[in-house]
Amino acid sequence: METTHLRESPPARTGALATGAAAVAGLALAGFGASGIAFDIVGGIMAAIAAVTGESGVVDLGFDWPMAAARAAALAAGTTLLVTAVRRRRRARGACARCGRPAGHDAAQPEGRDDAGHTPPAGGGRGAWPARGSWQRLSVRAGYLTVLLAAGYGALKVQWGLGGTFGLADPRAFGDVHLWTPGLGDTGVLALIGVALGLGFARTWRPPLRMPRWMPLTAAFVGSVMLVPVGVLGTGLRVAVALGLAKPSLEGVSPWVFDVIYPWFLAWGLTMGTAAVGYHYRTRGVCRACGRGRPALVRHAGVEGPPAREGAATTTL
Repeated sequence: METTHLRESPPARTGALATGAAAVAGLALAGFGASGIAFDIVGGIMAAIAAVTGESGVVDLGFDWPMAAARAAALAAGTTLLVTAVRRRRRARGACARCGRPAGHDAAQPEGRDDAGHTPPAGGGRGAWPARGSWQRLSVRAGYLTVLLAAGYGALKVQWGLGGTFGLADPRAFGDVHLWTPGLGDTGVLALIGVALGLGFARTWRPPLRMPRWMPLTAAFVGSVMLVPVGVLGTGLRVAVALGLAKPSLEGVSPWVFDVIYPWFLAWGLTMGTAAVGYHYRTRGVCRACGRGRPALVRHAGVEGPPAREGAATTTL
């Protein structure tokens, strides 16, 4: 009996190689950009506050405009390449390049459920979608955990700005500081944004003013890119300090603060990213490119919102 061997055609192999090359290049560029983007953003905010108030920050992060611009450009280029690679891979599998839904996706959805697999709640309730399936339960819990992590970090920085000494080995470590001292109140505001994002992703509620859905998703992306690399690098630094291979990074602060805060950043970034992905799938609606999917029905204060198409101008947070 003659055996037929199915081989991948040269164009298909070329396409797979191009997709792989784009993914590798994207990871390299995004990794370079993410390695210091947190210090660029926070350092820029601190420099702006110092210019207005005339006060020096609790730490001197510095701000190198050329390097900050290079990292931002690398992160943008790397993200673009990764998105391109994902879309090429989807197209090769016969799925929609924009949303990733395969052909016949609508037929596979159970009757009476939305695009995320939810059964619309009967009655008003409190406006939250019940999380159906393990992934949605995980993303909702990640949103609430994001709230706790962001609130804990913000509380630490605010109490330092108000003159508190919790977590300080030397009560005068920061000198005469105020809530508006660069590096204290401003990071508290960033933590407050994290609280709002986590709560919004978990509850899928509608704020008083509608906003494009890409805004909270972009904020979560930037936040995760800031937090995860700092968490990984900082945790590695603390291990090096414990092994005697490096010196403590900041005198006057209790060592346990660094032992806790860097894994805290890592967990915060991962939970916020997970919550954002879950929010994306719950609210993406009907794809504008392929027309697949179901309307994303969102409730707020017992009122059913209008069906949303993916990428629509207004949505929920």
